[in-house]
Amino acid sequence: MTLETDVEDGVVSVIADGTLLARYDAEPAGSKPGFDTLALPSGVDTKPGENLVVSSPHDHPWHFGLFFCQKLVDGVNCWESEPNAAAGNPHGYAEAGEYEVRDASDGGIEVEQEATWRTDSGEELLDDARRIRIGEPDDEGYLLTWEQDVTALEQRRHLSSETLHGHYSGLSLRFARSLREGRVLLPDGRDPGETSPPRAASGPAARWCDYSGPLDGRPGAGAVGDPWSAGVAMFDHPDNGAGPVNWFVMDEPFGFLAANPTWGTVETLDEGESRSWTWGLWVHSGTPDEERVERAYESFVDSV
Repeated sequence: MTLETDVEDGVVSVIADGTLLARYDAEPAGSKPGFDTLALPSGVDTKPGENLVVSSPHDHPWHFGLFFCQKLVDGVNCWESEPNAAAGNPHGYAEAGEYEVRDASDGGIEVEQEATWRTDSGEELLDDARRIRIGEPDDEGYLLTWEQDVTALEQRRHLSSETLHGHYSGLSLRFARSLREGRVLLPDGRDPGETSPPRAASGPAARWCDYSGPLDGRPGAGAVGDPWSAGVAMFDHPDNGAGPVNWFVMDEPFGFLAANPTWGTVETLDEGESRSWTWGLWVHSGTPDEERVERAYESFVDSV
């Protein structure tokens, strides 16, 4: 399935056989660049073109579909930028920089971008470099790979995420509204823990986490008790750290999934020191079993 791109006003659209597959806002009006669209490809047997994420929902306008954010840098809140800005409170945000879009040799599309995380007073906190690749889809879905680097600027920086409202941080995905009350699947039969408020227990460590849920729109009597379904499996590359990442996952009051490398810890970076992570996302139709997700995970590891 051939991929094409259209770039207009800082928005990168990736199209497969006439269907909008993904859309990345490299010059956002909000506080962070990210994807406002991750859609099912035209070859799936459920709802081709169905967007599985929501960006800037009215309940949390600082959720930008699929995006990266380190929540706390030296205690500066870079996550809830919009409400803190509205209230006149100190906060951080990502100043989007130059970006490049290119065709990959294997038929995929690559987006590379620089950004600078700053405080609202102008202090530079972190340099941000991300390399994102969208692979050619098949009749189940497609793989998105996100390589993320952060570098401490001006002085030693401390990265953390623990706050009253959970561990929102890292590579994060806010699911479309129909996908709430989804199924959370971990390898080896792991229990995901609490996935609805209160959320303190939700943070299992695993090499991958799949979130699948129901889709609206299936017509006829066959939809009763058996709606269409789709989801995203997020993968943690084994080179990211000494152990698997912690997943912040929710299924109520909305679906949310984040790979949070600073769960329960403080990452210290000296000035000029960098930290790098590689994550994968398998955007898929249906509700795959553990064996199928594991195969997709192994394909991701082999592809990097």
